[in-house]
Amino acid sequence: MEAGYTADHLTNNAPNWHSQYLNLFLPLKAYGLLNVRAENVNRFALSDQSISFSYAYPFTFAVINVDGGYTANAEFLAKNSIGFAWNGKLPDGFGYTIGTTQRNYSDSLLNIYTFGVEKNAGQFRIAWTASISTIDKSQAEFANRAQLQWISEKNNRLGFTYSQGIEPSVVSVGNLNTIQTQYIQFDSLFWIINNVGITTELWHSKQGYYYQYNGGQLGLRISF
Repeated sequence: MEAGYTADHLTNNAPNWHSQYLNLFLPLKAYGLLNVRAENVNRFALSDQSISFSYAYPFTFAVINVDGGYTANAEFLAKNSIGFAWNGKLPDGFGYTIGTTQRNYSDSLLNIYTFGVEKNAGQFRIAWTASISTIDKSQAEFANRAQLQWISEKNNRLGFTYSQGIEPSVVSVGNLNTIQTQYIQFDSLFWIINNVGITTELWHSKQGYYYQYNGGQLGLRISF
Protein backbone atom coordinates (compact mmCIF):
# COMPACT_ATOMS: atom_id res chain seq x y z
CA MET A 1 0.00 0.00 0.00
CA GLU A 2 1.18 3.54 -0.76
CA ALA A 3 -0.33 6.92 0.06
CA GLY A 4 1.11 10.22 -1.10
CA TYR A 5 0.87 13.80 -2.27
CA THR A 6 1.98 15.64 -5.43
CA ALA A 7 2.39 19.35 -6.11
CA ASP A 8 3.15 21.41 -9.24
CA HIS A 9 4.10 25.06 -9.61
CA LEU A 10 3.12 26.63 -12.96
CA THR A 11 5.05 29.48 -14.58
CA ASN A 12 2.07 31.38 -16.04
CA ASN A 13 0.69 32.62 -12.69
CA ALA A 14 -2.06 30.00 -12.86
CA PRO A 15 -3.18 28.26 -9.65
CA ASN A 16 -0.78 25.53 -8.58
CA TRP A 17 -1.75 21.88 -9.09
CA HIS A 18 -1.81 19.25 -6.37
CA SER A 19 -3.19 15.78 -5.77
CA GLN A 20 -3.59 13.07 -3.14
CA TYR A 21 -3.51 9.37 -3.99
CA LEU A 22 -3.81 5.88 -2.53
CA ASN A 23 -2.29 2.84 -4.28
CA LEU A 24 -3.06 -0.75 -3.36
CA PHE A 25 -0.71 -3.43 -4.72
CA LEU A 26 -2.16 -6.94 -4.55
CA PRO A 27 0.32 -9.75 -5.40
CA LEU A 28 -1.59 -12.77 -6.71
CA LYS A 29 1.43 -15.13 -6.82
CA ALA A 30 1.22 -17.23 -9.99
CA TYR A 31 -1.78 -15.18 -11.15
CA GLY A 32 0.13 -11.91 -11.44
CA LEU A 33 -0.19 -8.50 -9.80
CA LEU A 34 -3.17 -6.15 -9.41
CA ASN A 35 -2.72 -2.44 -8.68
CA VAL A 36 -5.71 -0.20 -7.78
CA ARG A 37 -5.30 3.57 -7.46
CA ALA A 38 -7.72 6.20 -6.11
CA GLU A 39 -6.81 9.85 -6.67
CA ASN A 40 -8.09 13.35 -6.00
CA VAL A 41 -6.55 15.79 -8.52
CA ASN A 42 -6.76 19.59 -8.36
CA ARG A 43 -5.93 21.57 -11.53
CA PHE A 44 -7.18 24.78 -13.14
CA ALA A 45 -8.96 25.61 -9.85
CA LEU A 46 -11.12 22.47 -10.31
CA SER A 47 -11.06 18.99 -8.79
CA ASP A 48 -11.41 15.53 -10.39
CA GLN A 49 -11.72 12.21 -8.53
CA SER A 50 -10.62 9.07 -10.36
CA ILE A 51 -10.10 5.37 -9.79
CA SER A 52 -7.89 3.19 -11.98
CA PHE A 53 -6.45 -0.30 -12.10
CA SER A 54 -3.57 -2.17 -13.70
CA TYR A 55 -3.35 -5.97 -13.90
CA ALA A 56 -0.24 -7.89 -15.02
CA TYR A 57 -0.36 -11.62 -15.80
CA PRO A 58 2.90 -13.52 -16.41
CA PHE A 59 3.52 -16.05 -19.17
CA THR A 60 6.74 -17.94 -19.87
CA PHE A 61 8.06 -15.48 -22.44
CA ALA A 62 5.99 -12.35 -21.72
CA VAL A 63 3.76 -10.43 -19.34
CA ILE A 64 0.37 -9.14 -20.49
CA ASN A 65 -0.94 -5.91 -18.93
CA VAL A 66 -4.51 -4.61 -18.85
CA ASP A 67 -5.34 -1.22 -17.36
CA GLY A 68 -8.35 1.06 -17.15
CA GLY A 69 -9.77 4.04 -15.32
CA TYR A 70 -12.90 6.05 -14.54
CA THR A 71 -13.36 9.69 -13.45
CA ALA A 72 -16.58 10.72 -11.73
CA ASN A 73 -16.90 14.35 -12.88
CA ALA A 74 -14.13 14.53 -15.53
CA GLU A 75 -13.41 18.24 -15.80
CA PHE A 76 -9.90 17.66 -17.22
CA LEU A 77 -9.05 13.99 -16.69
CA ALA A 78 -10.31 11.29 -19.06
CA LYS A 79 -13.86 10.12 -18.34
CA ASN A 80 -12.75 6.54 -18.89
CA SER A 81 -9.79 4.68 -20.36
CA ILE A 82 -8.69 1.19 -21.33
CA GLY A 83 -5.28 -0.11 -22.34
CA PHE A 84 -3.46 -3.33 -23.28
CA ALA A 85 0.26 -4.09 -23.44
CA TRP A 86 2.42 -7.10 -24.24
CA ASN A 87 5.84 -7.13 -22.55
CA GLY A 88 7.94 -9.76 -24.28
CA LYS A 89 11.18 -11.34 -23.03
CA LEU A 90 14.19 -11.83 -25.32
CA PRO A 91 17.59 -13.50 -24.71
CA ASP A 92 20.51 -11.75 -22.95
CA GLY A 93 18.32 -9.52 -20.78
CA PHE A 94 16.54 -7.78 -23.66
CA GLY A 95 12.80 -7.19 -23.87
CA TYR A 96 10.16 -5.34 -25.87
CA THR A 97 6.74 -3.76 -25.31
CA ILE A 98 3.79 -3.30 -27.67
CA GLY A 99 0.74 -1.45 -26.36
CA THR A 100 -2.39 0.51 -27.15
CA THR A 101 -4.50 2.85 -24.99
CA GLN A 102 -7.79 4.64 -25.59
CA ARG A 103 -8.94 7.56 -23.41
CA ASN A 104 -12.35 9.15 -23.68
CA TYR A 105 -12.42 12.84 -22.68
CA SER A 106 -15.50 15.04 -22.37
CA ASP A 107 -15.07 16.45 -25.90
CA SER A 108 -12.62 14.13 -27.71
CA LEU A 109 -11.25 10.61 -28.09
CA LEU A 110 -7.52 9.93 -27.68
CA ASN A 111 -5.69 6.87 -29.01
CA ILE A 112 -2.06 6.09 -28.15
CA TYR A 113 0.08 3.31 -29.65
CA THR A 114 3.45 2.43 -28.12
CA PHE A 115 6.50 0.32 -28.92
CA GLY A 116 9.52 -0.04 -26.69
CA VAL A 117 12.75 -1.95 -26.16
CA GLU A 118 14.71 -2.49 -22.95
CA LYS A 119 17.90 -4.05 -21.62
CA ASN A 120 18.42 -5.43 -18.12
CA ALA A 121 22.03 -5.74 -16.98
CA GLY A 122 22.58 -6.70 -13.35
CA GLN A 123 21.09 -3.97 -11.18
CA PHE A 124 20.44 -1.62 -14.11
CA ARG A 125 17.61 -1.30 -16.60
CA ILE A 126 17.63 0.98 -19.66
CA ALA A 127 14.57 1.42 -21.89
CA TRP A 128 13.38 3.43 -24.88
CA THR A 129 9.71 3.83 -25.83
CA ALA A 130 8.14 5.45 -28.90
CA SER A 131 4.50 6.55 -28.97
CA ILE A 132 2.09 7.60 -31.71
CA SER A 133 -1.05 9.50 -30.68
CA THR A 134 -4.20 10.70 -32.46
CA ILE A 135 -7.07 12.88 -31.23
CA ASP A 136 -10.41 12.14 -32.93
CA LYS A 137 -8.54 10.33 -35.74
CA SER A 138 -6.48 13.42 -36.55
CA GLN A 139 -2.94 13.35 -37.95
CA ALA A 140 -0.70 11.03 -35.95
CA GLU A 141 1.96 12.67 -33.77
CA PHE A 142 5.21 11.11 -32.50
CA ALA A 143 7.06 11.24 -29.15
CA ASN A 144 9.73 9.15 -27.44
CA ARG A 145 10.93 8.44 -23.92
CA ALA A 146 14.24 7.17 -22.47
CA GLN A 147 14.58 5.65 -18.99
CA LEU A 148 17.46 4.52 -16.79
CA GLN A 149 16.83 2.68 -13.51
CA TRP A 150 18.99 1.21 -10.76
CA ILE A 151 17.51 -1.48 -8.48
CA SER A 152 19.52 -2.70 -5.49
CA GLU A 153 19.48 -6.18 -3.96
CA LYS A 154 17.20 -4.79 -1.22
CA ASN A 155 14.83 -3.31 -3.86
CA ASN A 156 15.87 0.30 -3.29
CA ARG A 157 15.48 2.18 -6.58
CA LEU A 158 16.73 5.27 -8.39
CA GLY A 159 15.41 6.32 -11.79
CA PHE A 160 15.77 8.94 -14.49
CA THR A 161 13.29 9.65 -17.32
CA TYR A 162 13.55 12.03 -20.28
CA SER A 163 10.87 12.42 -22.94
CA GLN A 164 10.21 14.79 -25.81
CA GLY A 165 8.02 15.07 -28.88
CA ILE A 166 4.50 16.04 -29.82
CA GLU A 167 2.16 14.58 -27.23
CA PRO A 168 -1.50 14.94 -26.22
CA SER A 169 -2.00 17.21 -23.22
CA VAL A 170 -4.91 18.96 -21.49
CA VAL A 171 -3.54 22.51 -21.41
CA SER A 172 -6.77 24.05 -20.07
CA VAL A 173 -10.27 22.84 -19.20
CA GLY A 174 -11.88 21.35 -22.31
CA ASN A 175 -8.71 21.82 -24.39
CA LEU A 176 -6.99 18.51 -25.21
CA ASN A 177 -4.34 19.21 -27.83
CA THR A 178 -1.14 17.74 -29.25
CA ILE A 179 1.74 20.03 -28.39
CA GLN A 180 5.54 20.02 -28.32
CA THR A 181 6.59 18.78 -24.89
CA GLN A 182 9.75 18.11 -22.92
CA TYR A 183 9.82 16.23 -19.62
CA ILE A 184 12.57 15.31 -17.12
CA GLN A 185 12.02 13.24 -13.97
CA PHE A 186 14.10 11.78 -11.13
CA ASP A 187 12.47 9.19 -8.88
CA SER A 188 13.42 6.95 -5.97
CA LEU A 189 12.21 4.25 -3.59
CA PHE A 190 14.08 3.75 -0.32
CA TRP A 191 13.08 1.13 2.24
CA ILE A 192 13.61 2.55 5.75
CA ILE A 193 12.95 -0.83 7.35
CA ASN A 194 11.90 -4.17 5.85
CA ASN A 195 8.28 -3.18 5.20
CA VAL A 196 8.21 0.66 5.24
CA GLY A 197 9.55 2.74 2.36
CA ILE A 198 9.60 6.31 1.07
CA THR A 199 8.94 7.15 -2.59
CA THR A 200 9.93 10.47 -4.15
CA GLU A 201 9.78 12.13 -7.56
CA LEU A 202 10.99 15.46 -8.91
CA TRP A 203 10.11 16.67 -12.40
CA HIS A 204 10.20 19.57 -14.85
CA SER A 205 7.91 19.82 -17.88
CA LYS A 206 7.56 22.24 -20.77
CA GLN A 207 4.11 22.31 -22.37
CA GLY A 208 4.72 24.01 -25.71
CA TYR A 209 4.15 27.77 -25.52
CA TYR A 210 1.43 27.40 -22.87
CA TYR A 211 3.46 27.05 -19.66
CA GLN A 212 6.13 25.12 -17.80
CA TYR A 213 5.74 23.44 -14.45
CA ASN A 214 8.00 22.08 -11.74
CA GLY A 215 6.68 19.46 -9.38
CA GLY A 216 7.30 16.65 -6.98
CA GLN A 217 5.75 13.70 -5.20
CA LEU A 218 6.22 12.22 -1.75
CA GLY A 219 4.74 8.88 -0.72
CA LEU A 220 4.78 6.37 2.12
CA ARG A 221 4.79 2.69 1.07
CA ILE A 222 3.95 -0.13 3.48
CA SER A 223 4.30 -3.83 2.66
CA PHE A 224 2.19 -6.33 4.62
